Amino acid sequence: MTNNFYKTSMAANQTNSTLAVTILRDALIPELTGEATGILYWVGKRLARQFALAKDEDLPLFFEQTNWGTLKRIKGKANQQVFTLTGEMVATRLKLNDQADFKLECGFLAETVQNQSGFMAEALVDSVNSKKGIVTIIVQVDTKDPLDFELYEQPETLELVTPKEEATE
Repeated sequence: MTNNFYKTSMAANQTNSTLAVTILRDALIPELTGEATGILYWVGKRLARQFALAKDEDLPLFFEQTNWGTLKRIKGKANQQVFTLTGEMVATRLKLNDQADFKLECGFLAETVQNQSGFMAEALVDSVNSKKGIVTIIVQVDTKDPLDFELYEQPETLELVTPKEEATE
């Protein structure tokens, strides 16, 4: 179901509208949860399980395709990875609300890095530069706490569609 959902959504996404996402994330969810947006971290982790990325290199493409922003790894060590998130969506969200949170993205990164590395991982926003539209996210990996994959059902990994592949389908 996951690959079909993803491919159908990508094929139907002919416009790059940010209004729907912005309304849901920055207006509706805070209203429904009473400003408690911690649920978005959990949602990000859940989405990473549902849309499991097979390769580390898929992260920037997936972030671009989901309109979460432009993701770039600026530092990567065994126990810590540092990313920047930029782009039109990030700048728009920060312009609308300089306190906009990026917990969804943090949860997704934490779960993806955790599943790909085989060790427990957590992520947090390290800094936000509202004027430049840059969010820095740190993913901390606990290399002393390996996952026991026998306890978890391994999801089907997502086969990402590149823009060139979209045109041929």
